[in-house]
Amino acid sequence: MEFRKYKFNKRNSSLKELCFFTKYLAQKGLISGSEGNVSIRTEQGLWITPSGKIKEILEPKDLIFIFWDKGFTKEKPSTEWGLHYKIYLKNPSISAIVHTHPPYLLLLEAIGFDFKNFFLPEASLLLKEIKRVPYLEPGSDTLWEYASEVAKISKIILLSQHGLLTLGKDLEEAVNLTLILEKLSFLEFFKKVKDGSF
Repeated sequence: MEFRKYKFNKRNSSLKELCFFTKYLAQKGLISGSEGNVSIRTEQGLWITPSGKIKEILEPKDLIFIFWDKGFTKEKPSTEWGLHYKIYLKNPSISAIVHTHPPYLLLLEAIGFDFKNFFLPEASLLLKEIKRVPYLEPGSDTLWEYASEVAKISKIILLSQHGLLTLGKDLEEAVNLTLILEKLSFLEFFKKVKDGSF
């Protein structure tokens, strides 16, 4: 692994935005502790959250830059850095990626819910098509390759028994997709509890 310096302005609004949305997701309970990862694309590569860092206390100086030739500015990027890297290479329209572990989405997936069948009609309007990737070992080349292929055709990808990927033209779009899907999953879960349909 090659380490290099990358010049950046500490006042860079993109890095502040990345930290802001990462903290926001943590505050919403969609990322716990050091789990999850968020990134943004640039011309020279991508900025990504580090491994092992509690997301609610993240600062711009903690972020890691990965060049397109796979050079790193420092060690310990997110363990899923290759997933973000491959998605950006395969889908040039994507400029932000959010990977979370939403509790209600994962609960619904565990009971076999078909994510095409939300009871609220807004789901199909707001989320379009949700793609599912079978369980593959987190951090593995197999997961990175499989999910990055799916990312060519969908901005919302459920990683079975693992978590959620949302993609966007910017961070706000990617985060918004995560928030909407988890809200719908929350409502769907409690409707099933009320109906006794588990």
